[in-house]
Amino acid sequence: MAASTLRLTEGSTRTLSEIFPSIDHVARFDMRSDKARELIGDADTEMSTMGMAHAIALHEDFVKTCLAMLIPIGKFSRSKLRNTRAANAHEYFAEATGHEFDVDALALFHLTRLIRNCHIHAGGQVDRALVGAYETLTAEQRTLWESLTGEELVVPRAGALARVGIGGLVATLAVGKRLSYDINLGLQAAITRQGWADIAAEEYFALGSKSPGDQTALRSLKGYLRGGFMALELNDDELQAAIDRLRDAV
Repeated sequence: MAASTLRLTEGSTRTLSEIFPSIDHVARFDMRSDKARELIGDADTEMSTMGMAHAIALHEDFVKTCLAMLIPIGKFSRSKLRNTRAANAHEYFAEATGHEFDVDALALFHLTRLIRNCHIHAGGQVDRALVGAYETLTAEQRTLWESLTGEELVVPRAGALARVGIGGLVATLAVGKRLSYDINLGLQAAITRQGWADIAAEEYFALGSKSPGDQTALRSLKGYLRGGFMALELNDDELQAAIDRLRDAV
């Protein structure tokens, strides 16, 4: 839309601040509208590149949060959590829970991670690690990538620009969603019902509006469970036992 608007000023020799004086900070862009339109033409690639990095960072934080939930039940350690990165987070989770990830989704996640690394650490240039990740994709993984991006998969050469684009961003979000679903399944199996009841109680009473010693603690906790804990269908006995354990621990 911005590019189309600027096309109306085609042929003008005036700067953006002269044409659009009411726009905040427009004077900082001391250029003609044709130059601005050229920059906007590449904006989707730049925004998609930044969006990919942000999506991967959020997903990494999500996986680490889920790994932290395994620490109280002895299936993971704080020292290992400190060493968790996007490069090993899913593998650590699989090792801790025994859950098997969707192989194709995991391969494509690491592909997007390496694309991101090229932009963060190598000025956007393709390195040998990324080329290798492309070359080792299976036929099924290539087909999946093409279906997600809507683009033909082409193995880049080292030193070329690691382009992302809207298709790459969409693929990154889709792969992260698939892996997050897997992590959800893994957590369900790894944590016992008692463990989930304890997590729910600790989360609710940490808010501070009620204490485990209140007479209405059970009713209040049940109301809180209508949020993210409903699928567990924890019963009154399980919740009361969690409240009692939390109260006794204080």
